[in-house]
Amino acid sequence: MATIVYNRSDVVGDITFMRPSSTSSFDASVTSVPSDRCMELLNSSSGPPPMYEPIERYIISAVLFLFPCLTMLGNVMVIVAVLTHKRLQTVTNAFVVSLAIADIMVAILVMPFGIYQQFNNKNWQLGRTWCLITTSFDVMFTTTSIFNLSCLAIDRYLAICRPFTHELLTRRKVILMLSFCWSVPILISFVPILLQWNHIGIEEYVNCAFPPEDTSHCAFVVNKGFALICSSIAFYIPTVFIVICNVHIFRTARMQAKQIRMLELSAHKHHRKGRLKHETKAAKTVGIIMGCFFICWFPFFIMNIIDPFIGYKIPYNMWAVALWLGYINSMLNPFLYYNFNRHYKMAFRRLLSCKVCRGISEYQDDVVPSTLYTDMSHSASANSHSNLHNGRHSIPHNHKNNNVDL
Repeated sequence: MATIVYNRSDVVGDITFMRPSSTSSFDASVTSVPSDRCMELLNSSSGPPPMYEPIERYIISAVLFLFPCLTMLGNVMVIVAVLTHKRLQTVTNAFVVSLAIADIMVAILVMPFGIYQQFNNKNWQLGRTWCLITTSFDVMFTTTSIFNLSCLAIDRYLAICRPFTHELLTRRKVILMLSFCWSVPILISFVPILLQWNHIGIEEYVNCAFPPEDTSHCAFVVNKGFALICSSIAFYIPTVFIVICNVHIFRTARMQAKQIRMLELSAHKHHRKGRLKHETKAAKTVGIIMGCFFICWFPFFIMNIIDPFIGYKIPYNMWAVALWLGYINSMLNPFLYYNFNRHYKMAFRRLLSCKVCRGISEYQDDVVPSTLYTDMSHSASANSHSNLHNGRHSIPHNHKNNNVDL
């Protein structure tokens, strides 16, 4: 990693800014920005962040502190559940573990420094080098988390819509996909940020707003090209994949539910209610997953695209809210992606009830029936009682649970 060295200037009324030299370090250039030019640039931007009173900073920091704690708790439980339950130790769940690890890294190496800046009124006292490293961690792990969400969406699409293709998803292919999820974020985070590619073309604004000799700030400002390229790689392209996968999943699940309902109606009309209830649940699940993903990340990345083109006029408070919404997505992932899977529900209950600690095998527990299976059982039971009251004995048919895990 290159060492960043700044030389101060004694030019009165001017602000000196640096250009990278041909060596591995950065030295000050004789080029300076006149003070009136800086006034013009800063007056047209959003201005400095607001200053909060101590009591306000304590409250904000206390609330934000809950997010990394809940993120750690939820994602650690996911990893432990996979490690301690044979049913969950599948090739597909490698994406689940990778997602949980990325979200844990967000909670450890990203969120605490965001809380630190909020608590200190954006006063950064950890040095410029660590500022670049933490900023790179921010971009890397949040992007890795989004990439893993995309891989989960693709995996579910193959499992539901292309089951024969899904069987070809070998361990080697999964490792290649995971390598992509972790290597590409490194390329779009550490490399351009440490080389300051995000400042190319906006050196005047950066050095007026954040003087190099003042190390009490840690801000991430990007130019137009960096915003377009990195936002597309980190958000917009994965979003297209997720939307396409979930739309196909919804259509396939709905079509299968309609076909099965037609068969059930021809044999047992009492099962219509259970199947319709399952179809509605599947639609709600897809809507929740897509909705929370967009709610959490869309505000940040849309502002990340717009801000360089409007002269950095978006206020600091809007940036802070949008950024923490993205962080919260790491906390929500265990609830959104694993709460609808009955095997994870069973694993979580076993962990919370200490059955794993007591050595009780997961196969000794009864598998929790799905909502669809329960409704169908109640319907069959009601049908049986109705036949008995009419003086007829009827043996209820056994029905296979066709619940689609989304």
